[in-house]
Amino acid sequence: MGKSSKPLKKVALTIVIGELLIVFPLLVFNVGKSVNLTCKRIEPNYVNCQQQLVHFYGLWSNQSKSFKLTSVEVQEYVFKEDLPEGTFIYLTTSNSGEKLYFYGTNLSAALADKERLDNLLLGTGEQALNLTLKNSKVNAFGILEMLLGIHGLFIFSVIFIGLFWLMFYLIFFAIFKNGKQV
Repeated sequence: MGKSSKPLKKVALTIVIGELLIVFPLLVFNVGKSVNLTCKRIEPNYVNCQQQLVHFYGLWSNQSKSFKLTSVEVQEYVFKEDLPEGTFIYLTTSNSGEKLYFYGTNLSAALADKERLDNLLLGTGEQALNLTLKNSKVNAFGILEMLLGIHGLFIFSVIFIGLFWLMFYLIFFAIFKNGKQV
């Protein structure tokens, strides 16, 4: 009985090590993301913005990207191709690009930020504003869902590879056994 449990211990250890090497780096890249948006009105209808993506609670960040803001739009999606369900703000830029910000189910925060950005564009209210939007796509349930999905994929991979090698061994053994009998 002791010998049969050794392979199971090796498989369990392989799974645990694999999860440590795969799951935790994915968590680091997906948890604690935020977008810092700094906009300054140069004149009415001319707003210059800088966007910086921050990862893992400010541990590192991407280089700031500068763009001219031309319009702001709020949209809610239940289903759209690659986008999750929720509320988004689209910032249209001078080069026809769009910046996308996800607010999850927080429609009131999205509408408040849209109003602040519209006031900045129209020349009423503040001369500049800073928005920090934390990535609400990864919350407690999102992390659990991601962990279960990655865990399931990893387990499936280990089982698939194990079955592949078992089939290879059985086919090789059958050919070798048939070859000796002839």
